[in-house]
Amino acid sequence: MTIPALLSLALQIAPATTPTEARTVTVSVTDEKGGPVTGLRPEEVAVLENGVARDVSRLEPETRPLTVAVIVDSSEPIASFYRLSIVDAVVRFLRRLPEGTRYALWTTGDRPTKVVDFTDDVTRAGPALKRTFPRGGNTVLDAIVEASEDLKLREGQRTAVVVVSGNGLGFTNYDRFQVVERALKNAHTFMTVSFQEGEAPGDPALGQNDEMGRVGRADYDFVLGTLADRSGGLREVPLSAMGVDRSLEKIAAALGGQYRITYGTLPDLKDRKVEVKVARPGVKVSLGGSRS
Repeated sequence: MTIPALLSLALQIAPATTPTEARTVTVSVTDEKGGPVTGLRPEEVAVLENGVARDVSRLEPETRPLTVAVIVDSSEPIASFYRLSIVDAVVRFLRRLPEGTRYALWTTGDRPTKVVDFTDDVTRAGPALKRTFPRGGNTVLDAIVEASEDLKLREGQRTAVVVVSGNGLGFTNYDRFQVVERALKNAHTFMTVSFQEGEAPGDPALGQNDEMGRVGRADYDFVLGTLADRSGGLREVPLSAMGVDRSLEKIAAALGGQYRITYGTLPDLKDRKVEVKVARPGVKVSLGGSRS
């Protein structure tokens, strides 16, 4: 069924009870090339909640201040391409974010370290990353917990955590379920890039951190994939570090192409499965974690 036909069908479905409460969700809308979609109109959007069409009362570009925690793998296994492929890609990503965005920058080699505190000055990122010498194991899971809890201090804003990580052997103080649970409490959206390098032959893939606190590819896949899926974010898996720049370009477009949609709903629903459909060919819609 085509998107216009699906929208027409959805709008013909009458809800069983008249909605009495307004609810707002945030969505990222990107085109088939991964660029932000602009100029979206209310008549192009349909909201389905638990399979029932809801009336859209307002659609507006997301202009609330954006605060981002960017986590960059700086562990020893990626030393050979850290400066070659990752540092400049992260700096370009920060320059592509919406005007006025504030960011904090974290590295993960040996232990989570915040190398740039919240600022809108992008010129600080490059020198901070270049001063970082890749070392130790990857502590990206601990960094996700710490960075997301740091974001909690910025209530009333849009928040996102962006992770750039390889697959090298790492260490954590949490199991992977704890990481997901704690992180989702403190940030709206998680965008992740997991490039398929940094894992040495013989490194354990693991499936859960062992008694030594070691984590590997399977743990990264679970945490990064679950966070992106459950927050309406993006999960990018380039084959090599050379693909990080393109992946971050897509993530910047998704953060820059967000809309807030307000619709009528029923109060006190225990479960809400919300779908947003857009009547434009080739667009991708991701339902974000920012709801009110």
